[in-house]
Amino acid sequence: MSNKNFLSNGKVRSAEKIREAMARVKATNHITRENIEYLLPKAVEAIGQLARPEAVLAVANYNPDSVWLFSRDNSAQPEGFQSFLLLNEQGKRKLLDGSLNLLNPPLDCLVQQSETPALIYVWASYTPGISAAGIRLMLDHFTSPRYAKCDLVSWSATVRGERAMLRDGFIKGVELDGFSRPDLFILARSKKALNALRPRYDRYDRDLNPTGITVVHDISELMKVAAIRSAVYIGEQSCPYDEEFDGNDFAATHVLAYVDNEPVGCMRIRFFGDFAKLERLAVRKEFRTSRTAFELVRASVELCRAKGFRRIYGHARTDLLDFWKSFGFNLKEGAAEFDFSGYTFVEMAETISPKNDAVSLNDDPYRLIRPEGRWHYPGILETSAREGTARNAAFG
Repeated sequence: MSNKNFLSNGKVRSAEKIREAMARVKATNHITRENIEYLLPKAVEAIGQLARPEAVLAVANYNPDSVWLFSRDNSAQPEGFQSFLLLNEQGKRKLLDGSLNLLNPPLDCLVQQSETPALIYVWASYTPGISAAGIRLMLDHFTSPRYAKCDLVSWSATVRGERAMLRDGFIKGVELDGFSRPDLFILARSKKALNALRPRYDRYDRDLNPTGITVVHDISELMKVAAIRSAVYIGEQSCPYDEEFDGNDFAATHVLAYVDNEPVGCMRIRFFGDFAKLERLAVRKEFRTSRTAFELVRASVELCRAKGFRRIYGHARTDLLDFWKSFGFNLKEGAAEFDFSGYTFVEMAETISPKNDAVSLNDDPYRLIRPEGRWHYPGILETSAREGTARNAAFG
């Protein structure tokens, strides 16, 4: 089948309409030649060149989970379809190096229904009208135990298709097994892919990646930040408590670094109209020979870029200027030295470029309500919305 897939012709425009549509759409993997020969000409007209019916039926017969038909709950006639290539290791490698024949996929590159795929490729999709809700049903289907840790990869020739994938958690650009495919989209679910895709400020995971950095999201993590800063600034540098905990901690974003699940360093970021301010960098004494301080600064800068900022500002101790200059910071024009908490500081600033996928008003509304620093995959609100609608949808 053509790799011009994941084309959505649906006009579902809100979460409410998606819920209504999912409740009315029936999905089945019981297909016939008649079904395929009926739908393929319609799909070709909308998408372009596709595989012949014989190739589609061969893939579907080899693994019934490969091709799904969508129909309204009161109609036996299918209106749309979605197909997948459930690839084994050989098929995965051929897809990533560009040698897989997508018009006539060889069956020895696919797994059978009882096997777990090495990679799931969203092969082609024709989902006009209400059948577009079937895409969500398929994503739910592939969260079953056999498929839950399999990455999904796709490609789109349309802006609408790209938006649909981004809305469902796909990220553009695939880096897997030494292959780079910037033209593909991935919904990362394996440990390898998740770690490769995570930005610097969201790489910590107690089980999957115990050494890394995370954005602070709850009071227990904020208490770890307070403990680190108390040890460093109050314990070591005799900073007065009221100067260290200055009333700005609940008006800021914090990043927290772990080493083998032990909290070891932190940074505070405050956001203003056209600039972000980095402050309160602290690393526990026993971890200062590590790269933790450098990683905290890099993660903080990347977070600012992800939020669309172009200027970063900070106060640097005069004895640590070389450290900050290594990240591109320079003395702010007209900056003068000043003192507080027993040290001399100077103003520094850096110009940065926002990330290509920086958060903006043009984003899908679900992305804008995801947790801070986790804009790259679906949040609890959209997950719960999808689960709520899936309970009312029937599989044939």
